[in-house]
Amino acid sequence: MSSSSMLRRRIGWGASSLMAAVAMVGWGTAAASVPQSYVALQVPAPAGGFVVGTSTEVHASVLGTGMPFLPNMQVTFTDNGTCFDSMYPLNVDESDVRATWTPTTPGIHTLTVTQGGGSATQTVTVAAAPAGTKVPTPSTPGCGGSGSAGSGSFGS
Repeated sequence: MSSSSMLRRRIGWGASSLMAAVAMVGWGTAAASVPQSYVALQVPAPAGGFVVGTSTEVHASVLGTGMPFLPNMQVTFTDNGTCFDSMYPLNVDESDVRATWTPTTPGIHTLTVTQGGGSATQTVTVAAAPAGTKVPTPSTPGCGGSGSAGSGSFGS
């Protein structure tokens, strides 16, 4: 192979690599800001209403990526500002991510889901647990930054 052929091939590889890098940076920039209106939250009341110690599944509609673990795509659920779960959606389009929330104190709770620059909130009132009920200790699974992979697709 001649040196000019090798030079052209190396230039071609370099150009291809540069184009791929530019495309990834552009894609990452486009995904950096999730529109406020795209993030939605539903907190359905369990049978008997919201009561300390009674779990419910919190649903959020968020933007999926198809590429997990992009920091700006992490979905975080909080209760009065304290994280109770976080994950990365794996679907390419809209994703329905779910987290289990168990209130540990009575009163007003503002639940928030955040992804990138978007967030949605819902406020609920939690009743005290009946006398003699064991109240769970609060936990923060997946809130240390690594999270767990979200699953499911919207509407499933």
